[in-house]
Amino acid sequence: MLMRKARLLFCVQAALLVLLGLGACRQSPGVGQTEEGALLPGAVEASDTLHRGVLLAGRTLVLEGLSGRVSLQGADVDVARLTFIRVGRGADAAAARRTLRDIQLREEGTAGSFRYRLEARQAALAQVHVEGTVPRNARLVITRAGGDVDLTHIEGPIRVQLAAGEVHVREAADSLEIRLQNGSASVHFRRLPTDAIVTIQTENGDLWLTLPPEANAQLQAETAAGEVRVEGLTFTERSLQPREAAGARFVGKLGQGRARVTLRTAHGDIVLRSGGPNGMIPPDTLLRPLPPDTALQGPGVP
Repeated sequence: MLMRKARLLFCVQAALLVLLGLGACRQSPGVGQTEEGALLPGAVEASDTLHRGVLLAGRTLVLEGLSGRVSLQGADVDVARLTFIRVGRGADAAAARRTLRDIQLREEGTAGSFRYRLEARQAALAQVHVEGTVPRNARLVITRAGGDVDLTHIEGPIRVQLAAGEVHVREAADSLEIRLQNGSASVHFRRLPTDAIVTIQTENGDLWLTLPPEANAQLQAETAAGEVRVEGLTFTERSLQPREAAGARFVGKLGQGRARVTLRTAHGDIVLRSGGPNGMIPPDTLLRPLPPDTALQGPGVP
């Protein structure tokens, strides 16, 4: 009996040693933390900076791949000047440097576009933040896994697609498309061309749209779980219908209804408002909730 217990204990100890050995071979990268408190994989961080400049000459600027914030401003320049901040993480300094060296910035130019493609074998441990200035009339396409996007004074067509992150666009003046999986978006138009097509969509998040008082647009806003709110806009036609248990579908016409504007969220509120007499709205109010009495009531909405 004692011999049988001894053999059983030996087998358990051997199994534990095997499991511990496997754990040592699969070392965790650890956990890091940003200044804001967000947790990240990889206890140690290494970073460097790359600078690039490109003469767009009417071509579309494309940024795609990995995650990280994007902050771009439009200016009266011909050359887009970008700073790429590469960040690699790992369990220790050596592992972080290996991740950093593995982050690739690939460049490809054609007659119609100039593309920066960001790649890494360990994408979960790699980020690239992008900052800089672009021509005011630049055409932009941004497709990334995650990270906030902040665009200011860019008057060309804009397209943004993210799996997770917030998008803030100020002083837009052309067609725009934003598609998010998880995150909110705020868009302010300095002017809205009559032929513009605007689509802002998220699965989980709130949507804010600020239009100039003189906008001519056919507008549709739909939420499966949330409210539609309006402030300062004068519709020539409008209607509101309940959607499912806790949502709403709003259709409205501003002026002659030339531009086409569509907003959709599965879970969140939609806020529509005027930018004021000069089409401007203070940046710090872009995401400020509106009073409850601005919520549209349906059906019909007088």
